[in-house]
Amino acid sequence: MQTENYILTYWQAIADGSETVGKWVRLLYEKIINGIEQKAFFYNHKKAAAAIAFIENFCHHHEGELAPGLIKLELWQKAFLSVLFGIVDKTGARQFSEVLLVMARKNGKTLLAAAISEYMMVYDDEYGARVFFCAPKLDQAMLCYNAFFQMVQAEPEISIQCKKRRTDVYFAATNSSAQPIAFSAKKSDGLNPHLAVCDEIAAWAGDPGKKQYEVLKSALGARTQPLLLSISTAGYINDGIFDELHKRATAILAGTSKESRYAP
Repeated sequence: MQTENYILTYWQAIADGSETVGKWVRLLYEKIINGIEQKAFFYNHKKAAAAIAFIENFCHHHEGELAPGLIKLELWQKAFLSVLFGIVDKTGARQFSEVLLVMARKNGKTLLAAAISEYMMVYDDEYGARVFFCAPKLDQAMLCYNAFFQMVQAEPEISIQCKKRRTDVYFAATNSSAQPIAFSAKKSDGLNPHLAVCDEIAAWAGDPGKKQYEVLKSALGARTQPLLLSISTAGYINDGIFDELHKRATAILAGTSKESRYAP
């Protein structure tokens, strides 16, 4: 298993200029490094390394010229995964339960979300894990779900234990499943997600988007270390959930918010 702390490696590369990032990414990693030094939270190398090793050894490209080869993560992706899975609170549980990842088009947003989903369903020490891919319409939710399913199918050690059912993929070894869902705040009340992927959240318009996000967020309470992962290309809708998440994110990174469970 790898021994490198990719959070520190990435931060050093940002600081010396060998990695070029925007203002907000720089502030995030500065906040993470300071939080570790001040013991506001802790870095668990074993947990970070496990997620990275799983993705690079069991998760495959599902389309394009690299398919069906294994994913080879870039430094920023390893640092990002180390923040998600390696930063823990004093109990050892993951520090961050909400994460916002905004990426330019054609940079592997769906691929990375699918790989994280496979890890959290198969190897995250959560028996009965429930993974949901959510979007305003089912066909949008199916994009990431289908990428996830093709990724699972490409790995013999995992696919042999998976069963495609009418509405989901079932992984027998951990009694876990993954399923696409469209907006329905009322129907989502009964969900118990270990991971919810909110796809293209910049397009979640108005009150329906806000309500769906809040229902998913409130449903996380029954899990020890759940994750609400919002992924999107750039966009902006006034008074939508992306607008709200953006405002919360900038307040955290600017140091005017005391939120501690949200990593933008």
